[in-house]
Amino acid sequence: MFMTKNILPKIRISLLLAFFLAGSANLYSQQTDRLITVRKLAVKPDRIEEFRALQTEMSEAWDKAGRGRRWIWKRMDGDLHTFHIISESDSFAERGSGEPIMDQAHRDLWLNAMNETIRSRELITTRRVLSIPLKGKPKYVVVTQRTILPGKTSEYFDFIESRLPTFEKSGSNGRVWDRVLYGGSNHTISTGRFIDSWAELDGPHIDLPAEERQRIFEGVTDFFAGDYDRYVLRFEEEMSTGSF
Repeated sequence: MFMTKNILPKIRISLLLAFFLAGSANLYSQQTDRLITVRKLAVKPDRIEEFRALQTEMSEAWDKAGRGRRWIWKRMDGDLHTFHIISESDSFAERGSGEPIMDQAHRDLWLNAMNETIRSRELITTRRVLSIPLKGKPKYVVVTQRTILPGKTSEYFDFIESRLPTFEKSGSNGRVWDRVLYGGSNHTISTGRFIDSWAELDGPHIDLPAEERQRIFEGVTDFFAGDYDRYVLRFEEEMSTGSF
């Protein structure tokens, strides 16, 4: 009898937790499992204006072709002449399909002009695993990149997913969790926290009492290996296209 009394509450808790997680997975899967293409372009300092004009031209053509979201962000620390061009697709097949954005002759001219503005470039493909939808137009995003210990990736995302409702209720303006597929180690995760102003960096990244924050994140460092990289990007609306 003693064992039955102790086991039943645990079963009920497990069932409730399973139901809760299933609900949360459905809630936060609306914009997940998409392929995210990130082009990091370091621009020559004396060619910034030309770069901006060319990217605006491409985004306008992108919009006319109905290709969806193409957001451009600028580094606000470190190399200040670096831009991140971010686009999305449902699959690799989708990337090569659809109407051409420009005719070949126009595209060749555009690429030649763009190449003259670039010092270096990097291409990364990630998969969106979890997200909290944006509550408005983005202004800045705090990007953190970390390495997950081998064999811990699924467990890490389960850990985060179980806490998503708390993140959302704590005043979050939107967050994303991506996993690198190509262009880097697939043990690397990239998280983005959208903020409205630099002042938000002065406070905790989740608006909860200190004790509750400690409880929620207890054990999270057990998933990580090595150091992390963190930087801030500013949204460049004039060069971008696509819904928010």
